[in-house]
Formats: sequence, structure tokens, C-alpha cells
Amino acid sequence: MRRFSLAAAFLLSSAASAAAAAGSPTLRRALSARSAALADAYSAVPGGLSSLGTNPAGLSAARRPQFDTIFESGVLDDTFGFLGWAQPLPLGTAAAGLSYYDAGKVDLHFANGTTDTRTAARDFVGHIGWGVPLPGGLSLGATAKFFRFELAQEARVSGAAGDAGVQWKTPVKGLVAGAAIQNAGPGVKFETETDPLPLTTRGGLSWSWSSAPKKENDAASYVHATNVLVTAEAIKVRDEAVIGGLGCELGMDFGPATSIALRMGWRLNSDNNRLTFGVGFREGRFTLDYALSEKHSLGQAHHVGFGVRF
Repeated sequence: MRRFSLAAAFLLSSAASAAAAAGSPTLRRALSARSAALADAYSAVPGGLSSLGTNPAGLSAARRPQFDTIFESGVLDDTFGFLGWAQPLPLGTAAAGLSYYDAGKVDLHFANGTTDTRTAARDFVGHIGWGVPLPGGLSLGATAKFFRFELAQEARVSGAAGDAGVQWKTPVKGLVAGAAIQNAGPGVKFETETDPLPLTTRGGLSWSWSSAPKKENDAASYVHATNVLVTAEAIKVRDEAVIGGLGCELGMDFGPATSIALRMGWRLNSDNNRLTFGVGFREGRFTLDYALSEKHSLGQAHHVGFGVRF
């Protein structure tokens, strides 16, 4: 646990206000370790529940009920977490989830000489999403977000925002196009000024390829099939420059229910999160994912995800 003086607390509050000028960073965090490992270039990936944080149209790819959770350990003793559920239904896939952010503790020194330890910032966001497959390879999706932000256990604000997205499985085999708009909604006001949410537009392409499964009587290799995913994306956040994202995933199936995937991503025109790595494991109904993102001079962030397919 890190402790800060009043001056540091003031700087923290100033930084929070600066971030609020573009909206809360909590609304911009990846909700999937797989997405984080691919530099968040994920709007064109039909990922099921893992698409909730980038493009809700990808929810329609869920073929079975899914439970996913992610935990992120940051570079400043802060933590982020998410847990969610996706349920395929006759008219699409419904999803619900809850994410939280905790910025750690701060010591506040008041003018009367007293000192109090507070939580520097604590945020909660509820997510309700729906993805619908349509003819022609199209999928549409939308997400409603309900948030509550708290600063130093003193200032609080609540509000709502929305996401909407589309994906299209093009006539080219394995090629998918996707686009989404995120965090649309009224701004938030902690004090007297209203700060806008981090309105984000993103669009990209993904291409996937899988080898033919190995025949049962072929004992030449333990690898039953190989899967490749390549993604590219452009991301524009309000009042920020356009960021490019590139991601690559190499997966190997060692049987009908066992697989491992190696992932790597790169962000262009970004001071943080430039290089990302990750690995994913699947055994039967269970998945375990890990991602490491480099925060340039700030250090590294670790993302761990666990999921169950029912």
C-alpha cells in the first residue's frame, strides 16, 4: 500500500480531473485478457462475452452460456476487475457484467491537523448488452452502462452511457470487419464543471485461419489443429490522436477440448500500452488467460482472466 502526503493527494486529484476532461479511464479498460493481449484491436473479432468491452456485436458469436472474469494489477497499486455472464437466446445473446476500479489508499492531512486514510478513487460500472446475428453475415449489438465514480470518498457522481457496434463476415473466407462507438452519453460533474465521457470510435479488420483437424489415425504430431488470428484496428478517443492497434494470435489444439494460444499486440502512436503479450489455455469447459502490457516508463500491468463455458 502506498501512502501519499496532501501534496501528492492534490496531484492525484488534479490528475483525476484531467482524466475526467476526457471521461473516466474506467470506461476505457479492456474487459478481457485476450483483448488486452491483442492491444485491444478487437472490434472485428467475434469473441462472445470477451467482445463486450470493445464491440457488443461480437456477443452474437457465443454458442453456449459463458462466465468470464478478469483481474488487473496496475502500476500504481491500483486494481481493476470484471465479471460477466453471456446467455445465448433465440433472438441473440444477452450479457450482463460488473466492473470495478480501486486506485488504492491515500493519506489526507487536513488544516485542523488531523490525518485520515481514504480510498483515492473507487468506480463501479454495470454492463447490460445484447448481440443479434442477421442475414448476410451481419451482427449488431448494443450495451448500456450504468456507472458510479467516487473520488477520495468525498465526491461522487452517477450516470449512464451506451455502446453500439456492427460486425460483418465478408465474402472473403475468415475476414471480418467491425466498427463500434463507445461511451456515448452526457458528461459527468464532480464539482461545478461538466466533463465529457471518453467517447470512442473504433473500426478494424480481423482474419482467421484454421488448419484441417488431424485424422484420428495420424500419430505424427500431437497438434490436432492450428489456428491463426490477425487483427488491425484504428481507435479514436475524444480529444486524443488516433491510435492504431495490431494483434496476432497463434493457437494449437491438442485434442477436441485442449488448446493453447500465444498472443502479441502493438499499439501505434501511443505513449503507453505499446507492446502487449499474452497466453491462453483451454481445458474442457475452462479457460485461463494472461496478458502483460507495457506502460512505457510507468512499468507493467498484468491481466488475468478465468472463464467457464457451460
